[in-house]
Amino acid sequence: MTETFQGRAIAGRGDAESIAIQVLNFIVSDVDRIIQFLNVTGLQPETIRASATSSHFLLGVLEYVAKDDELLKAIDEELKIRPAAILAAIVHLSPEPEMKPLDKDKTVDAPPRLPRRNLFH
Repeated sequence: MTETFQGRAIAGRGDAESIAIQVLNFIVSDVDRIIQFLNVTGLQPETIRASATSSHFLLGVLEYVAKDDELLKAIDEELKIRPAAILAAIVHLSPEPEMKPLDKDKTVDAPPRLPRRNLFH
């Protein structure tokens, strides 16, 4: 099943960033939540606004929330953003793994062949 956000499927980076910004606003709207967030991340209140423009920061916000079941539950209840939508947003904001090109001069050894045995005798 495709996770939805605001009645439509999470289509990509834009939707994922929108979810992360709403989650960040939810965190900063409560004194206890923002203090906990700042303590865990090591950020200062004055750096949050500047950091919020970075997709890496937004990814970090979603990863922070994904590790806290109580916070996920509160977000689900108050913002109606399901935990699965947060996880889908994490996937959209995560950088693609780097694929190193195969060196043309280097040969890849085939795995050793295992001996074949007849199991039916």
